[in-house]
Order: sequence, then structure tokens, then C-alpha cells
Amino acid sequence: MAMPKALLALGAAVGLVLTASGCSSSPSASGSDQVTLRWAMSADSQAEVDVWKHLADMVHEKNPNITVNFESTAFQSYYDKLNTQAASNTLPCIAGLQAQRVPDVGKLFKDLKPLYEKDTSFSLSNYEESITKGLSQNGKQLAVPYDLGPYVLYYNKNMFDAAGIPAPKPGWTKDEFLAAAKALTKDGKYGYVADGTPDMWLPYVLSIGGDYLKDGKPDLTNDKAVEGFSFVTGLATKEKVAPAVPATGTSNWPADQFRNGNAAMYIDGPWQLINAKKSVDFTVGLATVPAFDGKSVTTMSGTGFGVTSTCDHQEEAWKAISVIIGKDAQEYIAKAGRGFPAYSDAQQLWYSTASVDGAKEAIDAALKTVNVYETAPKWNQLSALLQQYAVEAFSGSKSPRDVLSQVQQQVSQ
Repeated sequence: MAMPKALLALGAAVGLVLTASGCSSSPSASGSDQVTLRWAMSADSQAEVDVWKHLADMVHEKNPNITVNFESTAFQSYYDKLNTQAASNTLPCIAGLQAQRVPDVGKLFKDLKPLYEKDTSFSLSNYEESITKGLSQNGKQLAVPYDLGPYVLYYNKNMFDAAGIPAPKPGWTKDEFLAAAKALTKDGKYGYVADGTPDMWLPYVLSIGGDYLKDGKPDLTNDKAVEGFSFVTGLATKEKVAPAVPATGTSNWPADQFRNGNAAMYIDGPWQLINAKKSVDFTVGLATVPAFDGKSVTTMSGTGFGVTSTCDHQEEAWKAISVIIGKDAQEYIAKAGRGFPAYSDAQQLWYSTASVDGAKEAIDAALKTVNVYETAPKWNQLSALLQQYAVEAFSGSKSPRDVLSQVQQQVSQ
């Protein structure tokens, strides 16, 4: 019998609402609802996408009534896309949340406490406290972490060996760093590479005793912040050991230059190890950011997964997340080298399987003095503006102070 047009229209409307809210459901043969959840996370390589899709499959294996469809976006545009989806009521049910982005997009996430407090198999105490706090806001736990880690120095061991330079060790000095960078800069290759994103230069501000926030707001124009930023841009304009940044401000350009063998060193987090190891033909090593007057301080980061505010299947979304950040998944991530696990008992496995020169020593040393990397509202905008305008500081067409002043002015409006 044909269905009346009014009922067909109603069914289509319901389906549209379910899809827009990041999930859909239908009855299964056994009578239990089959739920399909959208899961969004940043990914900058196929290797990362493969890891996340594997975790989505793990959810279905443990919960046959739940199917997770993974959606990837490049990190540079991921958080802008979340805001766009929120405005159009098309948020996925599950989304990744970096601790540094909580001030900007935390409002898009539900408090997980009511969900995990009913789950006797889950304990937040199994995860590193520093990053669980970083993923909370106003007493609400917006996400549970899968990784954390300090920003460390990646280096091309083959280039160091070919130049007859000792590999960097935790605690190595600014002078040792500069000497190595100069010796490695030859034949069209550079000793170092960076761009204007805060992660690339804030460790130098912190290591000289500076800061970048004041009263919870960005403070980019204080003398120490300018000095640290000037040191990094000066590696291109003054020391000539780093390339100028392309005018397009291409996302992940420093990482690409390192992986392509065009630069011997750059700063990144442990979560990039999978991309580095699978896409290079040289040996990767890790060390700390160089010390200034005996002091090396880096920033840290970490990411987790939460349930978005428009999700209609919160219970199922939590079940999926509990698998994605659970012990088995954390061990899988550790073995894949995707990130330094937030789940404490999986960290040693990461060290033993990473097989990267200096990894444990570098991360252990960095964590002893790490800055927790607090941020302020509009941090996503600030990061994008710094990447855009810093091109001029790296080319020498504008002073580092003027670039920081320009960004400070815009984010203060």
C-alpha cells in the first residue's frame, strides 16, 4: 500500500533532523536500535585517518548496534569547521577537542560527567590529570583525553651523522643548537624550520623567562615575548639557518620540510611521530628545545573526544568514546605511534614500540619543566593570524614586534 505523501514528508524530515544532529537510528532485526554516529577529528595524513577508522571499527566490534562514521578535516581548518557546523546545526555527535581550543569551542560540548559516572568500567583517574584538567571548563569535563605530550625537537639523525655533529641531547644549549643549525645549513638544505604558529616559538619565550598571557588575555607585545619570537624569525633573517615561510602560510609546512629532508630540525608533539616515521627515509630522533641560560621550557598539548551539544544519542556516543579512549585503543595508539597515551598504563608501551632515539629522555626531561599551555578566547583566530602575518617577519619585510602588535590589536577588538 502506498504511503500518504504527508507521512513520507514527515519521515524525510525526521531523517534530516537525525542526520543533522550527527546520528541516525533504525530498529534492528533483534529489536534493539541500530545507531549510526558521526565522529569528527583532525587528520593531516592517510596514516592518521587509518588509525581513527580502526578505532571506529573497534567501537562496532564491541557494540554491534553502534556504527561510527569517521570524518576527517585538516587540523588548520578543523575548529573553524566545527563552528560552521554548529551554526548550521550539522555538528557530528562525537568530536575531537584539543585542550588549547577549550576557550573557543568548549561551549559546543556536553559535560561528560553524568555519562561516565554511571559507567562502572570507566575511571578518569586512569588518565593523566594535567590533560583531563585541560579538557574541562567551569567544572565540566568536556572531553576525555587520548593523548598528551610536550612539544619537543624532532631531528634528522642522518643529517647530523653526515655532518659529523653529535645528536642533540636533553639540556643542550642555545649555542650548541645554533652551531649545529649552521653546520647543517648547506647544499640547499637548512638546519631548522619554523613558521609563525604559537607552538613553534612560544617554547623560546618561556625558556628565556617570558610569558604570553596576562590576566587571562593574550600578551604578545611584552619584551620577552618579542625577544623569543625574534629569536625564531631571526633564524631565517639573521642567522640564515632556516628558510623564509611561503607567502601562502601553508598548513604543516614546517613538518613537510622536515619530512622531505629539506630541514634537519623542527618543533612538534609526539602525536606526529606516526606521520614522521611512515613518510621519511631517514632516522628520526627527539630532543628537548635548546636551553637558554640552563633553562629549557616547552609547552604541552593534548586532545580528547567529547559529545557535542546537539547529539541525540548521548548514551551511545559515550559508549563509543569509552572504546575510543579505552585501554585497548590506547595500546593500539601507542603501538601505532599516533600519540603519547593519556592512559597512564599505556605510556611505557609507547616508549618501547616507538623506537626513536632519545624519545623517553626528551619527553621525560620536557615534562619536568613543561608549561601547561593555557590559552585565551580567540586562540584559534590568534594562531591563524600569527601564521598569516609572521610570513613578513620571516622574510624581514616587517619587524617581529610589528607583527605581534598587529595580531595583538586584532584579537583585542
